[in-house]
This record gives sequence, C-alpha cells and structure tokens, in this order.
Amino acid sequence: MVDRCPECSFLFERLEGHWIGAIAINTVAVIGLMLVLLVGTMIFTYPELVPLQLVPVLVIVGALGPIVFYPASKTLWTAVDLLMRPLKKGEVDPRYVVVDPERDTGKSSTWRNESKWDD
Repeated sequence: MVDRCPECSFLFERLEGHWIGAIAINTVAVIGLMLVLLVGTMIFTYPELVPLQLVPVLVIVGALGPIVFYPASKTLWTAVDLLMRPLKKGEVDPRYVVVDPERDTGKSSTWRNESKWDD
C-alpha cells in the first residue's frame, strides 16, 4: 500500500503504530469467518458431525484470509481513525476539503474540489 493518497496527499499512517487497529480488524474478521464456517458446517451436517473434514478448509482460510483481507482492513481502520480523530489543517491537499470550519469558525463544514490557489 502506498504511504499517501495519490489524489489528496492524505498520509495513511497518521501515528506510529497506526496499523495495530487494522491488524485487530483483520484478526476478528478472519476468526469470525472461520467460526461461521464451523457452525454452518455443523448445522448442515448435523446428524453426522465431521469436523476432521473441515480442518483443512479452516487451515486454508486461517492462512490465506488475513492476506486477502488485509487491504480492506487497512481501509476500514483508516475510516475508523478518521471518525475518531478528524482531519487537521495540512493533512490533505487544501483543494479537496475545508477542514472542520465549524470547530474553527462556527460555520458548517463544506467539501469542495476547487481551491483559491488553483492556477
């Protein structure tokens, strides 16, 4: 994954250790998927539970799931981080957003695609 957004120059890793949250989301999602597979298999094969046939599938999901889901977990964690800690001035290219003017001026925030600095 790139360090900055190619469009607005947003720095994805805003603090040291930022991606620990993404790793947590990734872990919870993969373990949740494995649990759904296990319970679903047990429900559909109820009279004859065959957990040994499910072990290879769970091992594959447990090994490949985190790799496949990692980009999505980083994106989700960045969104959660932005909800918890809104953008500050200078974190993105000013052409793309007015950063929380309600906090600074008491007016509602507006998003825009143009800038007074455009040529």
